[in-house]
Amino acid sequence: MIDARFGILAPLALAVAALSLAGCASQSATSAPAPLPEQVASTQAGDPIADDGDSAGTSPEELEAEAPQVEPLASAVAYGDVVVRIRNNLVLPQVSHPRVDREIEWLQRNPDYLARVFGRAQRYLHYVANEVEAKGLPADLALLPVVESAFNPFAYSRAHASGLWQFIAPTGELYRLRRNYWKDERRDVLESTRAALEYLTALRERFDGDWFLAIAAYNYGTGNVQRAVNRNRALGRRTDFFSLSLPAETRAYVPKLIALAKMVSEPDRYGFYLPPVPDAPYFRVVPTEGPVDLRLMAELAGVDPEELHALNPGWNRWMTDPDGPHRVLVPEVVADGFTAKLAALDGSARARLAVHTVVPGESLASIAGYYKVPETVIDRMNGGPQTGLRPGDALWVPAGDVSQLHAGLGSDLERRLHRVKSGESLWSISRRYGMTVAQLARMNHISTKAVLQPGQRLQVAGSGGSGASGSEAAEARTAAVDGKVNYKVRRGDTLSGIARRYAVTVRELQSWNNMGGSTALRAGQSLTIHVGGGTGVGG
Repeated sequence: MIDARFGILAPLALAVAALSLAGCASQSATSAPAPLPEQVASTQAGDPIADDGDSAGTSPEELEAEAPQVEPLASAVAYGDVVVRIRNNLVLPQVSHPRVDREIEWLQRNPDYLARVFGRAQRYLHYVANEVEAKGLPADLALLPVVESAFNPFAYSRAHASGLWQFIAPTGELYRLRRNYWKDERRDVLESTRAALEYLTALRERFDGDWFLAIAAYNYGTGNVQRAVNRNRALGRRTDFFSLSLPAETRAYVPKLIALAKMVSEPDRYGFYLPPVPDAPYFRVVPTEGPVDLRLMAELAGVDPEELHALNPGWNRWMTDPDGPHRVLVPEVVADGFTAKLAALDGSARARLAVHTVVPGESLASIAGYYKVPETVIDRMNGGPQTGLRPGDALWVPAGDVSQLHAGLGSDLERRLHRVKSGESLWSISRRYGMTVAQLARMNHISTKAVLQPGQRLQVAGSGGSGASGSEAAEARTAAVDGKVNYKVRRGDTLSGIARRYAVTVRELQSWNNMGGSTALRAGQSLTIHVGGGTGVGG
């Protein structure tokens, strides 16, 4: 029941378009709702919830095995090879070292591995290489997603790192990668590439231009690498990467990139064939001016939904975030036709919305439950809180389900309803679902000081008792600021357990929080944890 002031099209024309898509609505509309808002406000899931990161990540080989197997579209025109462009602009020292030799030998024993990885990289490598070049960074960095994720945008490591560039949630928050019910920008090709290059640039500055130390810190954490440098300096030892005492994964991480750059630089020398990657855009970024349905976009583009999702891997749902970004990446070879077809559709058709007519006994909660969306989604689709519904009122609803595109995507930010019981408060409910009071209040558009009534329904995140990924810490974490997060101690927490969760040491926690040698904690105590100190981006 939306105020017509929010309309973007004539009500009659829009109603006809919506009714044609209303096959999933439980009722045929007797009267159309007011037109769809130009921009439907987002259903926020609160602040991004930090993963309980571990510096030990999942190997690229394991990540590569889980990658989507979608055949690349054939290009109509022959272009140069972006791998050749990268080869001509490699600038990092191609040092000789036993660790590098071991990585080269592994690649030589597994010749199909890089062929598969670079085949998948055809979607992304031209864009990544362009961004690296535009920022004046070494072309070698365009190869880093091979080491991080095997160019699998859906890669998710044991350290809870996600995407091509393998960001964990706290570091992603630092670099403005948003996570909510609708999306995870750690997987978004454009946003994650921006964030990774910003982070690598900052790390280079931190380590006085030493790219090997910067790249090691990307894997292991700024503070950990700096402490390794300080230890060697105090002992009068060399402080270059190969002289540092680092975990096995990080000791191999930089050599993997060096080995890869060597093989790209001289494939014939190493008896290796790399499939060419066209030096031309694989995708085009098309504005959508509002939320869209992935299945419909795939139909308009004439590609499989899996192909479109591979280009837009940040999407959790079949429908995109009503709060944006309002864009879709489509293969360049079909972009002209897609753009023309998209322009012919109005806002409700693009989002594949239908009309639901309220019948006696229905409520906003029951309607939202029927369509398997949070109540706030129905609110947003209809321009504001839908209070006082009456039989005969017409509402915009999803014409298809907006469930997860693939099992697990966004599951940590799933929403569910909680019915308030006598004696419950925002604080007690937020604890149960691994949220902060501020997140819970913001999700339900109420004050943090609101007094709850028994029977009141609240939107909550995750599953009761488990909450979102890393929920042990989620309720007290805030967005990382200046490389730090604040952690509020919960009943049963131990210093060693918190240290493991953030991949730092007990001694570091004690030092950062002026605890001396004490390991005693009390519920509600606030701890400062340096994110860069022990939690890298992935690996």
